[in-house]
Amino acid sequence: MAGSGDGNAEMSRLQGILRWSIEQQPAQQDENRTETAATGVMSEERREFLRSALAGMQNAPTEADMMKTNLAIVDRVTASIGEPSSLDNQVHEELVERGTEALEALCDMCENIDNANDMIPLGGFPVIEKAADATESSLQTAAFELLGNLFQNNPRCQQHGLECNVLSKCIHHLDCSQVVGVRVKALYATSCLVKDNHPAQAAFVEQDGYSALCRCLKSGVEKITTKAAFLVANMVAHSASNTEFVLKSGVLDQLLALLSSNRTQSLEHVARTVSYLIDVDGSCLKAACEHHSHLATSMEATIVALKRLEDDQYQDEIENLEKLILTLKVCC
Repeated sequence: MAGSGDGNAEMSRLQGILRWSIEQQPAQQDENRTETAATGVMSEERREFLRSALAGMQNAPTEADMMKTNLAIVDRVTASIGEPSSLDNQVHEELVERGTEALEALCDMCENIDNANDMIPLGGFPVIEKAADATESSLQTAAFELLGNLFQNNPRCQQHGLECNVLSKCIHHLDCSQVVGVRVKALYATSCLVKDNHPAQAAFVEQDGYSALCRCLKSGVEKITTKAAFLVANMVAHSASNTEFVLKSGVLDQLLALLSSNRTQSLEHVARTVSYLIDVDGSCLKAACEHHSHLATSMEATIVALKRLEDDQYQDEIENLEKLILTLKVCC
């Protein structure tokens, strides 16, 4: 990982200083200590070592310096691979690997909110956006993961992301990418941006984000379906008015279709989301009741199939389905 060599060197210097400090303890703590160490007299060799170690610490790069370096690497890589050139396959692959490693290093550093906020004055967002639009999926995946880390519980980066219209890029890739990993990370970045964020949720509606979520629910990919269902529940929990868009976009219909499909993947999360929707909004309950008979029959069949597996890992799915069946029977 970028920057790890500098960190190891600094750790080595710190360990050297600690070792020297211990060796300078009074002689009574160690009867075998030499007279030089006991009296605290420092040899010229040790004096030079201490000077060198302290100078090295003063010259060690800061995290901001390492972020600048990694951003510069990503910028150069995306520029190089984005232009027609005579690069052979090996050089191309090495560039992509180097750029991906730099993005991953930034992901780690930006888990710290101060580093994440530093990305704004460092001009990092345009660089990350270029990587998110690259043709190489490893760069895209790492770029969207980095955006998610920047947005997560960080109002300053969320606001900056909205001003840069990063949301439209996230929605486009979660909806249209042919690479599952890219869609998953774009959905992660979207979730981190819009979670508990009213302006971002309004922008999500304006950019037809719910229709993109509906297509995510149809993807047949468990990770994408699960994350999409979580995001729907979160946005409705933040504002009950979002149920209007859940209904208009067909998201609820697709959730109900998943419950009727006898699939076992993502059932726990889909059932929990549907239960929440019909608890908080009468229109959602009415829509579910229209499918009550077929829906209940399908869920009951799924429960029977899951119980036959005699596997405890499906207990949550069974409980959520049973709760939903009971709710529908009582309310419909």
